[in-house]
Amino acid sequence: MRFLKIIGHAVGVISCLMVLPSFVIAITSAILSFNPLYITYFFTSPYARALAVAEESGWGSGFNILLINYGAYLIAFGYTFFAIVKIYSWYQIAKEAKK
Repeated sequence: MRFLKIIGHAVGVISCLMVLPSFVIAITSAILSFNPLYITYFFTSPYARALAVAEESGWGSGFNILLINYGAYLIAFGYTFFAIVKIYSWYQIAKEAKK
């Protein structure tokens, strides 16, 4: 069980390292240039990549890339939520211990 937890954390951290910098860049670009279209580029870029792969290698490979890319998005955002909740629970425990 401990091994699976380590693997889960590794997959979560790797997905976050791949996805979240692009998300931050899209948000800041959209805010600084007053162009919210940059946010849609972030969410549609896996689809565009999958279409490019599908044209070269076939629809099976394109669909596989699509699932992997959006899967990484889901894992990254889920893991970020999990990490925030976990850190907040540690904060609550430390606050209770301080009293």
